Amino acid sequence: MNKKKTPNNIEDLLSLFSETLTPADVLSAKLMAQFSNAITSERLNLNMSQKDFAKHINATQSLISRWECGDYNFSINKIAEIAAKLDLNVDFKINKCHSSTDTSRNDNMVTTEVPCKIIQFPNPYVKVDEELEEM
Repeated sequence: MNKKKTPNNIEDLLSLFSETLTPADVLSAKLMAQFSNAITSERLNLNMSQKDFAKHINATQSLISRWECGDYNFSINKIAEIAAKLDLNVDFKINKCHSSTDTSRNDNMVTTEVPCKIIQFPNPYVKVDEELEEM
């Protein structure tokens, strides 16, 4: 009897496709999912609908929907723009990947953390927003 395993999380789901996805595909999917989740979490923390949230950050509701469902390929500039509008900090952590045998297969990858300097930039729009509110 063949018993199919139901994926419990994104890692399980991506492992089902490890034969066809490259490590870059997997990494890209993880990063997009993380940023999409961050946007959704922030909107929910603000107790806003997608429509209200769109007005809050000067975007359209359909764009917010695409961001949240992961149907948007974020550029670094777009990530920075969204984070600045939401007064969020974005940190990128880069780890060294080592493959023990085959670099084309994701299930053989082991990551070891490499110390790297994370630069945090203050939100440059804080003072501008405060000045606009005073007007």
